Amino acid sequence: MAAGKFSFTGSGEVLVRSGGRTLAAAGDVIVIGDRVFRLAEVDRVAYDAAARPRQASYALGLACGAVRSRFVFDAFGRDELADARETWRRLVELVESAACPRIARAAVDAIAAGATARFGSGGLRRIDADAEGLRRWRWFAPKVPWAGVLGTDLRAGQVRVWTGGPEPELVTAMAGWNAVVLPRVVGMMLAQEKESPRNRE
Repeated sequence: MAAGKFSFTGSGEVLVRSGGRTLAAAGDVIVIGDRVFRLAEVDRVAYDAAARPRQASYALGLACGAVRSRFVFDAFGRDELADARETWRRLVELVESAACPRIARAAVDAIAAGATARFGSGGLRRIDADAEGLRRWRWFAPKVPWAGVLGTDLRAGQVRVWTGGPEPELVTAMAGWNAVVLPRVVGMMLAQEKESPRNRE
């Protein structure tokens, strides 16, 4: 594809220009402006998309320790929308394959060691996870035990946790740090729950 607002190759390189900034991805490295993120070292990710028939907006955030950056790009019109969707698909696949599994594993290991893992932005939409289960980040919020969680999904810009009711029990925005990793963590924790001795008796 010719260089322009969106540029990508068959070998996986991606280049996006938006608002005077540039995002470039190649191999396991994503560069946002002057910040270089090696996906093997990234400890927080965030991404979300809002698409309508004639326009769309995409955002990708990466962080490693105190260094963090978010990149937003928009698309308008049929041709630009098609290029933006393909660019977005490649970026998400790269982050999901090269960073998210490791971040999820680290969260599960931290939970097993007695720590609390946090998913989503600050305030009432954040979801905390510990060895006992999940809860909203607020005083006296009830905890959903792991045994009561049926699953999670990503839909309409949200990460949703289901317990069997007609509405999700917990919801947070995909745009919050590591929110998109929560389904992986829940899957791993539920697998451990099934394998626990008390559930095999």
